[in-house]
Amino acid sequence: TLYPFRRKEPVGNLKWYENLGIALNSNAKSSTFFTDSVNRKINIGKQIFNNLQWGAIHNVPISLSLPQIGPVQISPGISYSERWYQQQLVQKFNTVTNKRDTASLKKGFYTARDMSFSLGLSTRIFGSFTFGKHAAVKAIRHEIRPSLSISYKPDFSGKSYYDLKSDSATLYFNRTSIYANSIYGAFGEGKFGGLSFNIDNNIQMKVRNKADTAAGATKKVTLIDGFSFNGSYNFLAKSFRFSTFSVSARTNLFDKINITTSASLDPYQVDLKTGRRMDTLVWKNKISLGRLSNASISLSTQFQGGDQSKKKPAVQNNPNQLINKNTGMPLDEYETEAAYMTNNPAEFTDFSLPWSLSFSYSLQFNKVYDLRRQGFTNSLTQNVNWNSSVKLTEKWQLGINGYYNISEKQLGTLSLSIAREMHCWQMSINISPVGRYRFFNISISPKSGLLRDVKVNRTRNFYEL
Repeated sequence: TLYPFRRKEPVGNLKWYENLGIALNSNAKSSTFFTDSVNRKINIGKQIFNNLQWGAIHNVPISLSLPQIGPVQISPGISYSERWYQQQLVQKFNTVTNKRDTASLKKGFYTARDMSFSLGLSTRIFGSFTFGKHAAVKAIRHEIRPSLSISYKPDFSGKSYYDLKSDSATLYFNRTSIYANSIYGAFGEGKFGGLSFNIDNNIQMKVRNKADTAAGATKKVTLIDGFSFNGSYNFLAKSFRFSTFSVSARTNLFDKINITTSASLDPYQVDLKTGRRMDTLVWKNKISLGRLSNASISLSTQFQGGDQSKKKPAVQNNPNQLINKNTGMPLDEYETEAAYMTNNPAEFTDFSLPWSLSFSYSLQFNKVYDLRRQGFTNSLTQNVNWNSSVKLTEKWQLGINGYYNISEKQLGTLSLSIAREMHCWQMSINISPVGRYRFFNISISPKSGLLRDVKVNRTRNFYEL
């Protein structure tokens, strides 16, 4: 980040305009593919060149952190983005094949840009309630973090969007961009000028600490890490000015179980005959924040243990004793311990290896429109994920990951990973022999982040329909 107005040798506090920062974030990416075949008539080099795609994205954020005006923090900002493309694609719907066909593909150098202006306001509001002196719960504190953003985004999309028919059975068209199939995609269409808001909450309580014997010892317990509600209103839109409202909450039980919930509320009504949204608010007929369209809840936990630092102290050998060359132990001690290990193998299992095991469970709810029934049906999806790893030695690490779909009673994937550290290089082998999606991957790459793209990679995928 560059601060153009800052003094080289500042004296005292910074002036407000010296906090003006300008940054540049750029990223470029390219990809290609070819068909692996023994047919000599296939020109692999030509395939690589014809299937080559590349793109770049540049972001220039300009920010200014102003001094607080009372309890309110004001943050103006300007953001400029530009994307580079190497092709433009126009598709048309073919009524004969009932599919989308490529009508025009132009290769060259193309650019698209976007810009936005914003002014953010935020503050923090605290409230607390104190209980009696001898109560187990001493106090409860509630923190509210409201924020409001006024923003304007002009429409620079121009003629990059067009209407594309999705199928012959309907008369509806989808707005599609000529850069939709590019590496970085297209900027959004339309202009925005309105308000965005977010209200986040945090609730903590202070309780008596039974583990501390000191008089009046207390500890803080978080009841709700966050409970937020956000949305936006676009004054410049011709229809559907309200955005979808999002509600989310997160907490942690016993410092072990993370719980996260979220839901989306649509403030507009739906035509039950077609399933399409209407520009009519739901609260015109009844008091409601919105129509529940989807919701989810997830629970996750993690266990870890082992400590390789706990090693037996080195044995101080007598120079006059005979030494076993393999163990470095005196022969009499070696023979005694070897016999004991043979008779008591369970006592010598190494439980000090660093290991980790994590589980996550998620439940997703969606309301899906059914055209035949001319109504919505509820869809529930449950799945379990687990990830485990153990460090066998200083150089070797083993991991087992899996995914199971409870709703379909089907194992989604089960993969085994082996990693080996080789000084400046690292090798990883990933194998998934069962499940709908099977693959194997072998990769050798340098450990340095600067050379992360210099690697040898071999991958094969197998997908079961």
